[in-house]
Amino acid sequence: MDIDSIEQLIRARRTIRTLSDQAISMEVIEELLASSSYAPYHSREEPWEVVIVETTQDRQLFVEKIMESYDRLDTWARYEQQNLETAKKRTRDYFLDVPLTLIITAPKHKSEKLNLEAVGAVSAFIQNFQLAAWSKQIGVTWRTIPVIFDGKFKQAVGVTAERQIIGLLDISVIDETMKIPTSRRKPLEHWTAQLSDKIAKMSEGNE
Repeated sequence: MDIDSIEQLIRARRTIRTLSDQAISMEVIEELLASSSYAPYHSREEPWEVVIVETTQDRQLFVEKIMESYDRLDTWARYEQQNLETAKKRTRDYFLDVPLTLIITAPKHKSEKLNLEAVGAVSAFIQNFQLAAWSKQIGVTWRTIPVIFDGKFKQAVGVTAERQIIGLLDISVIDETMKIPTSRRKPLEHWTAQLSDKIAKMSEGNE
């Protein structure tokens, strides 16, 4: 992977869902987490906390709690009965095969401002992690599956009621033979505007 600048790194990074069985040392993960912690934040204390799912025992417990949450949330309702067991097995097998998962959390605030700041800071932390990981040939999938909003799941994986899960990060070494997916973005003119033009357009709509 030839990355000469931070801009190239940002543009090159992709979500990687293809798993590799190659081990990732905790030393590398800790190095990536330490780099990620240089994300900006508004509070006096760094808002992110991370639960690491690495050992076989922890992985089995984690997947068991995901499957229980899926049942509790009736996630399987969209599947036809004849395909249900296959879907459950495929889901279980996938999560069991993920080499390492990070549960990334932020404090939960009643104040809309403080909550926005916490979520924003921890999201920046996650993006830092993804970029730093990519530079080391490690892929990350940032998941916000329904279980992260399930209070019983949160408690079962060690997340207190005062915190919210911002994402589950599935981590795997990138297979060098794998085709890296392409990514398209809308041109800037589709999502940027001068303030005066934006106000004028809004005024036209109110007439």
